Amino acid sequence: MVVDEDRKVVVGFTLAGPDVAELIHAATIAIVGEVPLDRLWHAVPAYPTVSEVWLRLLETYGR
Repeated sequence: MVVDEDRKVVVGFTLAGPDVAELIHAATIAIVGEVPLDRLWHAVPAYPTVSEVWLRLLETYGR
């Protein structure tokens, strides 16, 4: 995940592996929509899913 530090938006995202299609689509929407990281916190699924990688990335990046 590549973040524009000034605008606090995701500008790049690379994934490899099985079952990443939904993650690529979500990353594309976040990038094209220039969704601020603070808003992405509210878009992470609350149930166990491969999409939880977003939560881990945001946690790693920091609030």
